[in-house]
Amino acid sequence: MNTAITPEKLYQDYHEKVERYISSHVSNEHDRADLKQQVFLNAISALDGYDPARSAPGTWLYVITRNAVTDYYRRRSREPVPAEMETLDQPEERSLLADVEDRLLTQELLETLADALERLPERERNIVILRFYHGLSAQETADRIGVSYANVRVLQHNALKKMRRYLSVCETDHL
Repeated sequence: MNTAITPEKLYQDYHEKVERYISSHVSNEHDRADLKQQVFLNAISALDGYDPARSAPGTWLYVITRNAVTDYYRRRSREPVPAEMETLDQPEERSLLADVEDRLLTQELLETLADALERLPERERNIVILRFYHGLSAQETADRIGVSYANVRVLQHNALKKMRRYLSVCETDHL
């Protein structure tokens, strides 16, 4: 088992965030409780495979939570709904708080990505922008900036590695 985080600590630190995420996506109170329990059971059973070098515990648990909610809706879409029940089980609109939280997280992520991009040397930054923002292929990028295809691949690899490292540090600082 990973000694960096215990099941108790995981629950203590993240149960409210998990509950908020699930509540913003699932309207049925009993399903929310079941999902929360399932998320922590999944996390505890996967704790041996958790690698703190790859992601922060909050990020890791967010992925487990998101996957549980996705699976919940997949299962529900396969179940036939009786006609008289269709109007009774309409999903509630997401709460205003959840929408604001999503926007803030998105804005924070974009700002962090912009910071990571700004820290790159100009050539690597240009390659990342051309490849991922403008959607150019590695060959088109190579032609545009006047370097070989192989050089673009190496520079891109180095740039993404630096950005991952920076984002990992930022993520750790936020938890």
